[in-house]
Amino acid sequence: MKRILEIIPGLISWSIIIFFLLLVIFKPLAAALVLIVYLLFWVCRLLYMSTLLIMAHHRMLSGKNVNWLKLCENTRADLRFEGILHVVLYTVYKEPESLLSDSLTALKAVNYPHDKMLVVLAGEEREAGAFVKLKKIKNKFKGCFLDILTVIHPQDIEGELAGKGANATYAAKRVREFLEKKGYNLGNVIISVFDADTCPDKDYFSCLTYHFLRFPTRYQTSFQPLPIYSNNIYKVPAFARVMEIGSTYWQLIESMRYEKFITFSSHSMSFKTLVEVDYWPVDLVSDDSLIFWKCFLKYDGNYTTYPLEVPVYMDIAVGKNFFDTIAVQYKQKRRWAWGIENFVFLGLEFLKNRKISNIVKIRKIFQILDNHINWATWAIIISFISPLVLFWGHVVMKNALVLFNLSYINTIVFNLLSLIGVISIVISWQFIPPRPKEVSRFIPVVFILQWLLLPLISAVLGSLPSLDAQTRLMTGNYLGFYPTPKRKI
Repeated sequence: MKRILEIIPGLISWSIIIFFLLLVIFKPLAAALVLIVYLLFWVCRLLYMSTLLIMAHHRMLSGKNVNWLKLCENTRADLRFEGILHVVLYTVYKEPESLLSDSLTALKAVNYPHDKMLVVLAGEEREAGAFVKLKKIKNKFKGCFLDILTVIHPQDIEGELAGKGANATYAAKRVREFLEKKGYNLGNVIISVFDADTCPDKDYFSCLTYHFLRFPTRYQTSFQPLPIYSNNIYKVPAFARVMEIGSTYWQLIESMRYEKFITFSSHSMSFKTLVEVDYWPVDLVSDDSLIFWKCFLKYDGNYTTYPLEVPVYMDIAVGKNFFDTIAVQYKQKRRWAWGIENFVFLGLEFLKNRKISNIVKIRKIFQILDNHINWATWAIIISFISPLVLFWGHVVMKNALVLFNLSYINTIVFNLLSLIGVISIVISWQFIPPRPKEVSRFIPVVFILQWLLLPLISAVLGSLPSLDAQTRLMTGNYLGFYPTPKRKI
């Protein structure tokens, strides 16, 4: 059964692409008609996504004007603000000391009592000098927080995949021992698992705490900040900026679809819940999304993810040079696309769980398939197959009316993409940090022109990595965890 589930996504994606190509060659008229229907679907979908993007942006801007700490202090609930402890867990693997130092400096600047924050630096034994590096960081920030724990995850533990999930789980188990020894109630502890480059907004923990206090279902809820990739935005190639800003926008859009929203990258949840679901998966790549599905299954479908109004700031993935950055971006997006393994995990677990309704199961399975199959195919069809149909159609059908209609609808789609590009440009200025003095004053012009790369980038660094991931899963060529290089530039 597992192999069948692994084959399904890649089989569907490749079937769609091959179907279009065969139609173009043998039935160009039918290809044009099918493509018209497909493009009309995307006209509706792009309008819908544009609306959600604007709504999510407005929601986030509104959150900037809130005094979250005061709300925490004034909230009356069964838990008290003074009794909440935050565990902030940074997973570290080969990141430079200076990058981790910047992250803790940002953590130190948050508008929240630092004596209610326990920092955990989770390193890997397979990184030479990891303990020495973490010890230096601990000494540098000693006294800034309640405490700083350093944990080194042993390598080659049987049954584990070398990756973030195994590292975070090992560290969390050590933290649990520490908390229980100190007499903390795990129900009053919130854990946030961050990448080494994650810099929280100054109001992040106040906003998180407020919602945790007021939610009666706090133990059946994860809390997801918006990841904004802007820490090094002035120092990376234009295509990398477009890719990561696009990732931010996708999370903005997803945050407005509450029923479909799941955890991604840096996130927070109750420590009590984390213990009850037996931590993050240690043998799978997509730990950040799989922890949501583990909780969803544990509580028989009664689990949600709440989108926080404040963000965390992260680095854009970059390589040693231009071409290495392309490779790094491709591998990072392929690792994200490996989240299709959620389809296999969830499909197998749904067969065992009789308490979740079949309707809910079908919706969730379709949700994963819909996201990943569209991810793997839409940019290829719109950027390459659509022009191919128009070109070949004019060769074999001359001036057929259907080609005129196809060309017209194709123009509408690209105009909508242009509209989204304009919206994206306007919204992106809210996320871009102030221009450093050494950066040219003409950089805003570059930031505008870079969006012209969107169609090509969407196909090459969007759909292809996803198609690659699905093909690997389909053929049993399983992907290991790719630790995205984080370097100071």
